[in-house]
Amino acid sequence: MCNLNKQIIIERLIDNMPGGFFVYKADEGGELLYVNDAVLGMYGCDNLDEFKALTGFRFQGMVHPDDYQKVKDSISKQVSESERHMDYVEYRIIRKDGTERWVDDYGSMAYTEECGNVFYVFINDNTERHLILEEALERERRASAAKSTFLFNISHDIRTPMNSIMGFTELAKRHVNDPEQLSMYLDKVDISNRHMLSLIDDLLEMSQIDSGQTRIKTEVVSLSKELADVVEIMETQAHEKGVTLETDSKLPEEDVYVDSIRFRRIMMNLISNAIKFTNAGGWVRVSARPKNVSKSGYTRYILSVKDNGIGMSEDFLQRVFEAFEREETSTQTGYIGTGLGLSITKRLLDIMGGSIEVKSRKGEGSEFIVSLPLKLAVGGDSVPAEAENSHMRQASAKTETAPAAKKRILLVEDIEINRMLAEHILQEGGFLVESVPDGCDAVEAFKNKPEGYYDLVLMDIQMPVMNGYEATRVIRALGRFDTDKVPIIALSANAREEDKRMSTESGMNDHVAKPFDVDKLIQTINEHLAAAG
Repeated sequence: MCNLNKQIIIERLIDNMPGGFFVYKADEGGELLYVNDAVLGMYGCDNLDEFKALTGFRFQGMVHPDDYQKVKDSISKQVSESERHMDYVEYRIIRKDGTERWVDDYGSMAYTEECGNVFYVFINDNTERHLILEEALERERRASAAKSTFLFNISHDIRTPMNSIMGFTELAKRHVNDPEQLSMYLDKVDISNRHMLSLIDDLLEMSQIDSGQTRIKTEVVSLSKELADVVEIMETQAHEKGVTLETDSKLPEEDVYVDSIRFRRIMMNLISNAIKFTNAGGWVRVSARPKNVSKSGYTRYILSVKDNGIGMSEDFLQRVFEAFEREETSTQTGYIGTGLGLSITKRLLDIMGGSIEVKSRKGEGSEFIVSLPLKLAVGGDSVPAEAENSHMRQASAKTETAPAAKKRILLVEDIEINRMLAEHILQEGGFLVESVPDGCDAVEAFKNKPEGYYDLVLMDIQMPVMNGYEATRVIRALGRFDTDKVPIIALSANAREEDKRMSTESGMNDHVAKPFDVDKLIQTINEHLAAAG
């Protein structure tokens, strides 16, 4: 039989409970009636006298001065709404050593004959949780601020080429009888179009990476040749800027497995960036070398892009690879871009198992160093025919016109203005063109024409009744000699790698993204017509 007094039992339990507990009068004075040892520990006090000296032994003295009024108002409001439920507040306290901590406060009011209304309160230190929440909120705030800045910048950067397109188009209309002026204005429109397309491409690629849809497709290539091709492509940009583009490649003549499209994208991003931020008369140096060969047959390659351009500040170096970040807006620098290029580059390298670092000093230049492990190709491996064809397309600048014998193309496009544009381009290229506005119409056109009537199909993807994927499957399934072999090329604003894969899976032979390059479109058509015989 337990002989201890109930009150003693309760006092001992409260004194030794892990959380803080105290009681105070529910009046203006808020005099404390009881605090347990855990409360003393939270405030860093060794005994009750120290706690009384620190707080005045009043509830107001326990709460940070800047938080008290808010805490008082919150408790009053909660008590007025429901006297039976525990009220909750969060506030800061100041310990004896002057440090601040955060506490959770759960309390309720009760009536006692001796003291009238009193609050009994349970408190717990939640500083660590509060700091984690604050850090998360700060990260969210920074991300939101970066996106807001990005939206401001991208709005400006899209409007800049749009302004040029609209302005020079209007000037072109006014000078249709002046071929020299007309040609100059149309050249300016073309430059602005390409700026706009690069902005859109960056946004799409970043979205694809963020959604986890980026797929690495390795093929056997010569890394030395890949790099040389990239440098050759970038020489035009360097020449136009008045920048010297130098190469120091020590890459051996050996084949490796790599996603050549991603590799080119990475190197073109870095070289283009270097040229963009290097003033006329400056230089950009591209160097490459193998670092080591592992026992598993992988070689780590080190590729560097160095310039003597404007450089970057120490502060910006800490976030240079973050999405949407730019050291200065294009309004201040005059350089148009999304601030996504370096973020895309780093994320692609992460996916490929590589890494990138940067060295830079403001006003002196920058150096980006890529480290990329690639597997050596064993003897007998060769570059797939599809990859060779892709490389030839990228290397060629202009294309020949259509074959002498006129070929008939079925154009499937639901947007009238796009249909009209494609018709004019194809007709000027020497093709016969028949157009329909939907996939259903394309299927009917095939059904109602004799075998071999159409030599090639240009198929839009997103159409209101039957989309291009479905239309292609239906045409392929018609069971005729020509429907199995006729080249079908997607001509679509869907430009992701995933979209290209879906085109192939539906039975299409190729995928051309809008806005299309006229010469490349005609070249692609001619290649497929030649292959089809």
